[in-house]
Amino acid sequence: MSSPRSSGDFGTNMEGVVVDQAVKDPHLKCAEDFMTHLGDHEIDEATKLLSPTVTYRVVGSHALAGTFFGPDEVSAHLGRLLEFTRGTFDVLKLEDWLVGESHVATVVDINMRAQGRVFIGKHIFLLQFDTKGLVTGITVFFENEASARRFFGP
Repeated sequence: MSSPRSSGDFGTNMEGVVVDQAVKDPHLKCAEDFMTHLGDHEIDEATKLLSPTVTYRVVGSHALAGTFFGPDEVSAHLGRLLEFTRGTFDVLKLEDWLVGESHVATVVDINMRAQGRVFIGKHIFLLQFDTKGLVTGITVFFENEASARRFFGP
């Protein structure tokens, strides 16, 4: 899969000059890099962006939901996701970004297949950053929890 590129990566500043938003804000660039590595199945590269104290939370009541602490647990969880989907986890589009002082939220279109089932839907990834620019928290929300439960199982 080629790296996804958000349609909102470029914007116009106050002077009317087109600027690359990913270069403008370091948290946005880190969030984009994390999502790109995840979409490219580069778990080792994605975990390099995480703080040693990161907390990764997948909201819901399905088989892959839970809270994971530290880069090793996050890496293991992402590995289970790729194993479950047999490498079909695909970040189709980074649809939108909301950038705060210490948070970035992104809406992502994701497609994945497993055990004869297909999941196509939106996720929200909420990433929190420390003062060093490392990711200290990630919370993943599914557009439709019932669909996630049917796809992953209880």
